[in-house]
Amino acid sequence: MFYLLIALVVVLDQVMKYYIRTNMEVTESVPLWEGVINLTSHRNTGAAFGILEGQQWFFILSVVAVLVGVIYFRSKGEFKGRPLMETGVALLVGGAIGNAIDRVVFGAVTDFFDLQFMSFAIFNIADVAINVGVGLMILSMLVEWAKASKNIRREGDA
Repeated sequence: MFYLLIALVVVLDQVMKYYIRTNMEVTESVPLWEGVINLTSHRNTGAAFGILEGQQWFFILSVVAVLVGVIYFRSKGEFKGRPLMETGVALLVGGAIGNAIDRVVFGAVTDFFDLQFMSFAIFNIADVAINVGVGLMILSMLVEWAKASKNIRREGDA
């Protein structure tokens, strides 16, 4: 399931980016839901919110480091019995691979979701996967911390 989720994120991300690159001019915008969200063709050479613009090798090396770390920790069984953590890591990896493909092949990440009801950066499926993945990883750590704290208190009461 872990690798299937990674593949699903990468495929959905790349299919949508392909559609945007082949059917829309850069800066072209089409409402999906009037006043809520547009599809806006945008290219980003930086990270989230455009930070570290033009640092492609930094991002590519970061993805390689994350992949090596995930392979190592997964081989050690670190995610076994931790479904929130495993799902979060799979989403993070899938998103990182999706954006890395854009950086290597096109020199910039294709972004397209453009929220209209608030001022926010234009983003893509990989970005959503990365952020949801990190959120699930944090939630997993909080749940594990709460369980450990509860067990420590029980042992202290005995």
